Amino acid sequence: MILMPTILIVEDDDNFRDLIVEWLTFEKHNVKACSTGEEALQQLNAQNFDLVVLDGHLPDMKGVEVLKRYRSSGGERPVLMLTGSSQKSERQEAIDAGASDFVQKPFKLQMLSDRMKELIENTR
Repeated sequence: MILMPTILIVEDDDNFRDLIVEWLTFEKHNVKACSTGEEALQQLNAQNFDLVVLDGHLPDMKGVEVLKRYRSSGGERPVLMLTGSSQKSERQEAIDAGASDFVQKPFKLQMLSDRMKELIENTR
């Protein structure tokens, strides 16, 4: 039996989050989703995920702050950052905090899947 990857989606836009969850569920991933940094940190403390898809701007904190806290608490799983910004300084800050890769919004869902698959395969 093949175990399907468990993914945490952290995105504050309800419609966009639901679309990603629906797509990844269709692709046979186990998906959990939340909309704030605090919820993400609670989920990350409660469960092991194969990959985290993390929005760069959340209502309660920046995605990079969630990433820093996750990494400082020993979190080693890949984190794929979603960003609406093309600013190199934001990307560099996320890389320095431990981001594994980036996807620039807007994007095609298949591209997200391809990046996720690559990151998960590289950690197994």
